[in-house]
Amino acid sequence: MRLARPLLRACSVGIALVVLAALAACVATAPTPRAPIEPPSGPVSLSPYRTLQGGFLSPPGSALGMPARPGTGAFVKLMAPTALALRGNDLLIVDSAAGRVWRADLGLNTLTPIAGAPATPATAVAIGPDLSAWVLDGASRQVLRFSRDGRLMQTWRGGSVSPSPVAMALADGGTTLLVADDSLRQWIEVRPAGAFAAPMPQDDAVRGVDGLAVGGDSVFVLDRLAGVVHVVRRGGQLAGRLGQGELKQPVAIAADRFSRVFVLDAQDRAVKLLAAGRPAQVFEAAALRVQQIGGFAIDERLLAVSDRLTGQVVIHVLGDEVRR
Repeated sequence: MRLARPLLRACSVGIALVVLAALAACVATAPTPRAPIEPPSGPVSLSPYRTLQGGFLSPPGSALGMPARPGTGAFVKLMAPTALALRGNDLLIVDSAAGRVWRADLGLNTLTPIAGAPATPATAVAIGPDLSAWVLDGASRQVLRFSRDGRLMQTWRGGSVSPSPVAMALADGGTTLLVADDSLRQWIEVRPAGAFAAPMPQDDAVRGVDGLAVGGDSVFVLDRLAGVVHVVRRGGQLAGRLGQGELKQPVAIAADRFSRVFVLDAQDRAVKLLAAGRPAQVFEAAALRVQQIGGFAIDERLLAVSDRLTGQVVIHVLGDEVRR
């Protein structure tokens, strides 16, 4: 026992020295913080990535994000896809002709129906960071949230606060839901603590709130009647406008992680990339490899476009290199 105690002390001291040396090495080799990523300033190129015409019917995946098993059902073809939402391998597709909202797994080529989710030409969808599906049901004036395993998790009803919801977006890392109301010319911010209205600036040039996209601390508000996109701070201050004289019949809007704004122009049958100080970059339907654009979505460097005429979704890679 007398020999064992000094041996234990020596071992303890040795272990402590090893731990301290390891910590010192970690501190010495800690990476220096990277400079903020600047948005690409040049034109965007498109590279076709894949075309989705349908998928194999599959049960809902795990609530923890595990994919469903491949090949568990017959192949289901899309009929008339309209609105889309994209995050990683998960793609939400509103097929208004089939009356279904599908969750597609791009890695496994499967389709899973979201039971109870409405699917009309006016339905909008979004995907949260937990891969939950947000579905805007304008006819019933409500927003439904479904978990990845298909359970209805949350229902928000606009009521008198939002009698005419037409679009939505997620902000603050997915913790805040923004709902656009075209009749009251405002958007509603729905947070865990409750909901409150965020009226647009009292400006004669602001004629409507028909679509929303979020980038940083700004909300990009689509104004169909005025044919512009208003850049509004979360506090309600008008910071600028995009697309003046370039948008003819804007119907949908999205923004990427660089706060670049993309607008679907139904009259020109094109998706337009708007940037302050330079002309809009136009991606016509032919360049997008579709015939009739039903909707579009952006995630990271991917642009997904639905073709409601041919029943397919075409995904492109945005080709700009990120400057560091």
